[in-house]
Amino acid sequence: MRKEDATAKTSIITVLKEKGKKKIWENHNLITNDGDLFMAEKLADDTPTDAFINCVLGTGSTAAGKTDDYDDMTPISGSNKAPSSGYPKTNDTDSDNTGAGADICTWKYEWTTGDFNNAAVREGCITIASPAGGSNIFNRWVESAAYEKSSSATLTQYVNVTITGA
Repeated sequence: MRKEDATAKTSIITVLKEKGKKKIWENHNLITNDGDLFMAEKLADDTPTDAFINCVLGTGSTAAGKTDDYDDMTPISGSNKAPSSGYPKTNDTDSDNTGAGADICTWKYEWTTGDFNNAAVREGCITIASPAGGSNIFNRWVESAAYEKSSSATLTQYVNVTITGA
């Protein structure tokens, strides 16, 4: 008997621009159980239990887990950001988003020089617009090393989700 397995593959593309230089790197992340429910509800055209929309960045380094919620984050003040205009969408044509594709859903988040500054950005998640302790999260990622988002840098995060099957 063959078992069908539908899973989601996600990639995080981080673009940091400062003093005319651009750094781009890719990371993987984990969709939580609440994220799985969100996607199932959207596919069924049901009203989602959670209105996942904003991205929050943090400084935590604990590995992401399927049961994570907002309490598993160490949020950075001022990092809560709504998606860029026109996102989420499929088939993103932004050349910096190397994880985009025709069957991939992309969320894009952009922080300007004045949004926040932190020397130890290391994690992120998509959550509700105004998260509090215990709020559900769609996904979570943890970078292998922290990076700095200074007052002279802009930051863009692309969160790409592909539904795959085996």
